[in-house]
Amino acid sequence: MPDRKRVLSSAASTDKQSPDNCQKRAASPAGIRRPAELSINETSDDHTFERLALLSDLSMALSSGVELDVLIIKMAESCRKALHADEAYFLLLDPETFELVLTAPAGRPRRRPTRIKCPERRISLTSHDEYGFPPSPRVPDEDDSLCLGEALLMRNAFVGRHRMRLSRVRGKDTSPAEADKFNRVEGSVPTGVPFSSVIILPLITVTQTLGLFVVANVKCSTTFSDNDLEEAAVIANMGAMAVEHLKLVRERESRIREMEKLNTLAKRFSTVQTLEGLIGLSFEYLGQIIPHDLGVVFLFNNDEETRYFVANRPLSPRNLANLTEHIRDIADSLRGTPARIMRSQQIFLPNKEGVPIGEVFRRKVQSFLTVPLTVQGHNIGLINLSVSRPNAFNREHLRAFTTLSNLLATAIENVKIRLYLEKRIDELSVLFEIAQSLTSTLVIDEVLDSIVNFTMEMSHALRCELRLLDTNDEYLEIRASRGLSKFFLKKTRIKVGEGIIGGVISQKRPISVVDIRKDPRTKYMQLVKREKLAGLLAVPILQRGKPIGVITIYTSKPRDFTQSEIDLLSTFASQASVAIENARLYAKMKDQYLSMVAALAAAIETKDAYTHGHSQNVMEYAVKIGSDLGMTEEELETVKFAGLLHDIGKIGINDTILSKTGHLTPEEHTELRNHPKYGAFIMEQVDFLKDIAPLTLYHHERFDGTGYPLGLGGEEIPLGARILAVADTFDSMIADRPYRKGFPFDHVLTEMKKVSGSQLDPKVVEVFFAILRRENQLQKPNGNMADKPRRGRNKAEKPVEKHPGGRARADK
Repeated sequence: MPDRKRVLSSAASTDKQSPDNCQKRAASPAGIRRPAELSINETSDDHTFERLALLSDLSMALSSGVELDVLIIKMAESCRKALHADEAYFLLLDPETFELVLTAPAGRPRRRPTRIKCPERRISLTSHDEYGFPPSPRVPDEDDSLCLGEALLMRNAFVGRHRMRLSRVRGKDTSPAEADKFNRVEGSVPTGVPFSSVIILPLITVTQTLGLFVVANVKCSTTFSDNDLEEAAVIANMGAMAVEHLKLVRERESRIREMEKLNTLAKRFSTVQTLEGLIGLSFEYLGQIIPHDLGVVFLFNNDEETRYFVANRPLSPRNLANLTEHIRDIADSLRGTPARIMRSQQIFLPNKEGVPIGEVFRRKVQSFLTVPLTVQGHNIGLINLSVSRPNAFNREHLRAFTTLSNLLATAIENVKIRLYLEKRIDELSVLFEIAQSLTSTLVIDEVLDSIVNFTMEMSHALRCELRLLDTNDEYLEIRASRGLSKFFLKKTRIKVGEGIIGGVISQKRPISVVDIRKDPRTKYMQLVKREKLAGLLAVPILQRGKPIGVITIYTSKPRDFTQSEIDLLSTFASQASVAIENARLYAKMKDQYLSMVAALAAAIETKDAYTHGHSQNVMEYAVKIGSDLGMTEEELETVKFAGLLHDIGKIGINDTILSKTGHLTPEEHTELRNHPKYGAFIMEQVDFLKDIAPLTLYHHERFDGTGYPLGLGGEEIPLGARILAVADTFDSMIADRPYRKGFPFDHVLTEMKKVSGSQLDPKVVEVFFAILRRENQLQKPNGNMADKPRRGRNKAEKPVEKHPGGRARADK
């Protein structure tokens, strides 16, 4: 340690310069000390010790973590003293402005350039491809003409990246070939530069050039030697290491902070459910690390493009497209094909107040940064930052922006997948509910109305029509519609292959038209304009590959239906096809059912010629009563068929009993009472007649419980059976029978009132009388009722009870 102090002290004492000493050095040839002043060995040893002490001191300072500003000041001052120079200083590159900034000057203060513009940005990189895209075109600086003399020398030295040793008189100790060998420039100081001699060394690291280290004589005329150049080069390298180390430390700290923010951002991404939320959250983060005026995100989806404009000031709504002119070529290149549909959406981050961003961007965009949003090698869009000032972005901004874009692209794709799956689940759920609703009825008109209603709900349209082919497969007939006038529906007769809708049938594929008012295929143009129709989507209804109809929705404004909307309506049309086919099959089966019922009713009446038309009359009366009582369509249908077949059990009764004109024997009476059981047994053997069996079995039960076959009473008797009892009693009394003539109308009403509450349900009787009054009681059913009272075999004054065999007889 004492030896080290002695060396440092010796070095410090010899560093002191005086004008006389400088003049003595200048008087010596090439600045070499005279032998008389100091022996060569002693001088060499002292100088070596000085250098070793200097390097040791600087190395310790470098490894001890001294602040960069203090360290480079120490380096400059130490080098100046060691080389007995007038001054030494660093020029460090500012990565934001790309200027050489004067740092740590040592020596006498003088007027010198403090910031030297270096617009050639690529000189700081070892590879021209480092950014991954062509650099921005250089804009000439207004101050380039002022970069003269010393500033011009420094900029050229920085650009050339060579070690320089210049003097007023070129030294004789190094040849040009030797200088080239050691990658340095030897020469004279240019005119206009205040140096008598100067050493300029670039601060070079493995990846880039960080600045310059300059050692110069201004007043002193001493010329620097090769040893001086090498010693200054060692200090320059140490300075470059220190600057690079500080840069790496700061970059590491910045990366750590950035990763922490990105980790927080990724966690927040996982909670965001919408694309707008993701984009807004990303730009909240970007605003903290990259200052910008406007952010734009393009998202591609097939031939559609959605643009999100993000700013912390309001956007001018007049023309958002103008805000993306500077990145249009990049977007077109990424997308590959022009977008057919473009949508714009504003995302406002209310952090600042000011004039609308559209007003700011009236000036030309000076800087912008754009990177693609890529997922698994596929470009799903791009993200852009734009600024109205030049040189706004640097390499670190690009790196951070690229990292965020990768994270955002993955998050956007995840949200899009989730939204797509949710949409598909919702669509499938809706289609499932629709399928259930369509199968809840088999009435063809109700099915068609339901199809139209569901179509409008799914497509959010206000006008819809459903056309089916006629029996000749020639014309499309309107079977259901909503939102369209009767005049339009009546006048728009469409033939297969005719117009847009006719083309859907012939081509068997959906057709979407943005505006049918401008489409030459539109057949009824005047009617279309009168109805104020614009957008159209028509899909065919196919059954086993054969078209049977068309579902068409209209909009009042031009609309370009998306492929997902077309697919959804086509899927629904497939379900509608099944529902229509089921309804048609049901209608056909129902027709066959009615034919069978009619055949059975005819078979009954062939057993008794006097009861011809009786079943038909009972059916009509029963249906009217049931309708007034509020029965459903299914219940009315059951009553209707039960009315036709209520006496089907008479098929099992001997003809002699049915046609007998005299009194029945007890055995015959008992046999006749069995016909409800026979009828119920017959119906229970046929599936579609099982619902009728109870009505047939109980239609001779009495309200007071004295009827047959089971003696049920009141509400125990099915309502349909009670209705049949009223209708059967009325028609049996007014009709002719083998053993009597029909009773007068007034007498029938009187007798039915008498047995109301005992034989017949009083409520049903009351409803039936109301129907007769409503339809005018003077009407003669089947022409069997006379205007005047007619006498039968028994007197009309006696109470009437319906005979078990269907005959009305007077009580004895």
